[in-house]
Amino acid sequence: MTATPLTTVQFKKHKVAYRVAAVVSLVLAGMFYWIFREEEETVPLSWLFLVGGLLLSGYCFWNAQRNAVVLELGPKGIKYRKYFYSWNRLRSYAIRVEDDEGGSFNYLVLNLKNSKVPLEIQLDWIKDQQSINQHMAVFAQAFQIEFEGLLKK
Repeated sequence: MTATPLTTVQFKKHKVAYRVAAVVSLVLAGMFYWIFREEEETVPLSWLFLVGGLLLSGYCFWNAQRNAVVLELGPKGIKYRKYFYSWNRLRSYAIRVEDDEGGSFNYLVLNLKNSKVPLEIQLDWIKDQQSINQHMAVFAQAFQIEFEGLLKK
């Protein structure tokens, strides 16, 4: 039986708000352009609204795509935002669920060898957060990292 090679898995965060803002600003720009284009003295204002709305819409779409990847599990280690942690720095990990009045919050808790304070990654804003535990288990088995279990708080 041959071992399957480890592949990089990326987890992206939800960016719905920026996409909605982009569409709304585009619609409003078109609407204000249409309203103010009728009178001759407000034509420059209509172009200002159109160009401003297009720029704002472009910025919102760009921001929705930029830095969408929050967590990346790969053969070399874990990349969280801009930071990288190699597998040999990881002592153990756990999944923590906190129940609060506002709902339930899920965290990936990474216990690093040279740190007394664990790194806690909130998973609630990440798409496909349910599969993180499965992918972490594959990497943990490959690099002999202890799983401390599902923690309730």
